[in-house]
Amino acid sequence: MNIDYILAIDGGGTKTLAKLVNLHSAEEFTAQAGAASVYNDFNTALTSLQQVITSVCAQSGAKHSQILAVMGLAGGSSKVLAERVTASLQLDCDIKFAQLSIVSDAITSLYGANLGQPVAMLALGTGAVAARLSADGETKLIGGWGFSVDDFGGGARLGLSAVQCLLDEIDRFEQPKSLLTQQLSEQVGREREQISSWLMKAKALDYARFSPLIFSLKTQCIIADTVLSEHVRQVERLIEKCRGQSQLPVIIIGGLADVTIALLNENTQLNLSPRQGDSLAGAVILASDRIKQIEYTRITQ
Repeated sequence: MNIDYILAIDGGGTKTLAKLVNLHSAEEFTAQAGAASVYNDFNTALTSLQQVITSVCAQSGAKHSQILAVMGLAGGSSKVLAERVTASLQLDCDIKFAQLSIVSDAITSLYGANLGQPVAMLALGTGAVAARLSADGETKLIGGWGFSVDDFGGGARLGLSAVQCLLDEIDRFEQPKSLLTQQLSEQVGREREQISSWLMKAKALDYARFSPLIFSLKTQCIIADTVLSEHVRQVERLIEKCRGQSQLPVIIIGGLADVTIALLNENTQLNLSPRQGDSLAGAVILASDRIKQIEYTRITQ
């Protein structure tokens, strides 16, 4: 088996990034496509994966059989979904790599956040998940069970809390009263029929889209402040669960990272470390480590 390239893929809820590296020349080739959450929309994810793989192979002239690939995908922690991706790539897309490893994008983010060094990492975006990389190389996922039961600290949960405040005011006063709920009602509705119709169709991403509005009204609206206070409490709780009894550095990444960090208590902020890399960098690290393992095995046999 001749492996001449490593392929790293970061597939999240909004976009897919790929980097192909020639192991001999170190030349890099990149591509980008749409969402690749195999948990939320498998078919869209498969299309995005096929697009980035086809692109980097066309740029480089690489054959699938020359590539060792590591994919960090939203939903990739599910063995069933990972096996389905592998089978679909082979059968539906005629893509069969020399080796393929599929993990959660939280794991690739974990390795990227501190460039493979021990760390407690939180990823705050539409959802929220934490992961820990110990000094012995052990990894553990914390949270990230999905919007319907968990993801506290993520944008979707934040938006849901705001919508619940709107519903409460409609029930109590027959109209939105606060600055936040008044602006929410322009998108969700003011009448029961309108609101019910929106709620029936709403998904996690729809709730998460309200996050910028909520943060923008901080100090201007007591309801926004209340919702944000609960958001901060959930994030600080997730940090505690992730770090456990360890003294690992804590790194927060994702679209809500910076705006949330600014609201954390001073002691928590002082214990945070800056991000060193992203999920794509983590996938490259994992792929490179796998190449080293293969080479070590070959030499020692």
